[in-house]
Amino acid sequence: MALELKQSLKLTQQLVMTPQLQQAIKLLQLSRLELLESIHQELETNPLLEETVGESYDDVEAPGEETIEPVSEKPLQEVEISEKAREDFDWESYLDEYNVSTPVMAERTLIRSACL
Repeated sequence: MALELKQSLKLTQQLVMTPQLQQAIKLLQLSRLELLESIHQELETNPLLEETVGESYDDVEAPGEETIEPVSEKPLQEVEISEKAREDFDWESYLDEYNVSTPVMAERTLIRSACL
């Protein structure tokens, strides 16, 4: 009796035609005159829509939307940051304390002590 392990992966991709996507495809196929006619027809049938003449989309403010005014910019000041390492600190002993003892580290320690 032979035992066998199998693993498989299946990847699928599916396009769902939502009502919004269907409407977008339909509207993109229309010419300019057909699009204007369709818009007027929607304005007549849908009581929640209203036509605004002479206003662009950017000029219309949504109800409850606040207008954000630009903040005047102040010139930035340069700040100099300087770090000073302590001169009396023994970095070699600090690093030796926290390094893991491995063959490579042992070899480095031997080389370092031979140079001193």
